[in-house]
Amino acid sequence: MASSDRKLIVVSGFGPFVGHESINASWEAVKLLPEVLSHNGVDYGLEKRLVPVEYSAVDEAVTEIWSREPHLVIHVGVSGIAKCVYVEKLAYNHKFRRPDNSGNYLPNASCELQRNGRANVLRCGLDVDKIVATVNATCDECVAANNPIATPHNDNPKTPSATKVSKNVGDFLCGYIYLKSLDMDTKRSLFVHVPPIDKPFSSETTSEILFKIVEQCVQQVAACECSS
Repeated sequence: MASSDRKLIVVSGFGPFVGHESINASWEAVKLLPEVLSHNGVDYGLEKRLVPVEYSAVDEAVTEIWSREPHLVIHVGVSGIAKCVYVEKLAYNHKFRRPDNSGNYLPNASCELQRNGRANVLRCGLDVDKIVATVNATCDECVAANNPIATPHNDNPKTPSATKVSKNVGDFLCGYIYLKSLDMDTKRSLFVHVPPIDKPFSSETTSEILFKIVEQCVQQVAACECSS
């Protein structure tokens, strides 16, 4: 099938920023995603997009992405404190107090949304709990492979989950880009936080987990379309 005939999925990652100056784990994982996903005989093209850590760059990216009527949009960012992949349930519109990479701030630490005005919070319309539960049920091997402590010979084995539900997307560009896309379509938007590289997952493992999340989102969007 020609790429133009595939339904569009956009997955974005961020570039370097303070604390992650040399490399951003989100983009490293996104880059490794396959180009095509198939579900129930339908082909989806995965477009990967690098977004600079700037408010204006996010505005430009979100506007361009949604002008193309994507089937699904998933934004990915890195969290320095994450110990697994966090799937975010919501975004706030009153916490953007930090300057971006260009030193720019948002006035009043919030923004005027195109469709939801000054809404304080927007929630994802996908079933995040189901996404996390399903992905965790299929990721035992890839997670264990990145955690040598989880062995039969360890006195206190503890394998971390591949993913967890989160309600704290943060007060920086991660929260901002999620808010902007939720404003466009809550049922086709998601944000995922990944941990730093090798803490504990390699980029390859993180990308594998991310792809499973994408698959679950596609299934939910497709099921919603069939029932409407």
